[in-house]
Amino acid sequence: MTPKASATPPPGTYEKTSRNIRFEQAEEGRHVLVAQCQKIDGTWVESKLKYDIANCNGVLKWAPDGC
Repeated sequence: MTPKASATPPPGTYEKTSRNIRFEQAEEGRHVLVAQCQKIDGTWVESKLKYDIANCNGVLKWAPDGC
């Protein structure tokens, strides 16, 4: 499945202190997970994480920059 703008974000503890969590299209068909993340002082900042899980020769790997 290719993440879409409406796709459910992957589960994780980040969800407790993040809002407006979404996927955005990036270069070469990859995606970026974007969210407003709360800092320890209570302020909010936009944060981005390259997101790609790839099949690297039969092994699933976290591969935001490819295999």
